[in-house]
Amino acid sequence: MVHSLLPTTRTPPKIRTPPKIPSSAAVRNVAMEKIRRKKLNDRFYALRSVVPNITKMDKASIIKDAIVCIQELQEEEKRLLAEVHDMEMETELKDTGFPKKRRTLPCFALRSHSIEITELRVHEAGGRTIGLSITCVKKRDAMRKLFELFERLDLKITTASFISFSGSLVLTLFIEEDDITNAKTIQERIEKAIAG
Repeated sequence: MVHSLLPTTRTPPKIRTPPKIPSSAAVRNVAMEKIRRKKLNDRFYALRSVVPNITKMDKASIIKDAIVCIQELQEEEKRLLAEVHDMEMETELKDTGFPKKRRTLPCFALRSHSIEITELRVHEAGGRTIGLSITCVKKRDAMRKLFELFERLDLKITTASFISFSGSLVLTLFIEEDDITNAKTIQERIEKAIAG
């Protein structure tokens, strides 16, 4: 048996300090973090349940698969919109013998930005109510500018809804008129306000 010639060194014993009592703020922060993580995990589970093709169960894969699914849905939306447009054109050709011409109204400027209206349809909805549908190119502040236009025209809007798709914004309004006006008069007023 060979003894070591080197002196043995001992590590000094560690002095145990009593554990620190966490402050109430630290306890609250830990509790809030646990709640945040739980909500985040719950939302990942919800996302995983609606995405049809999940490849792996980790969070990064779930997000990647969700992105792929959204991109596929966007492509399908474009395809369906093109199909609907083609069907509308075919129907118009059958009914009138020539395709419906969409006219583009001149752009108008409000506060250094312009709005391009691609379609304006006005129809009588019954009684004193007039329906109005405006399709325009989706740009910054488009909704605000359209409503500024309606304010200038002093139109009494009873219902408004909008849809945004493929770079376009479709605004549908119902207007109530006090005096007897028809849809053509309203359309002329709107076109005049847009042009001038």
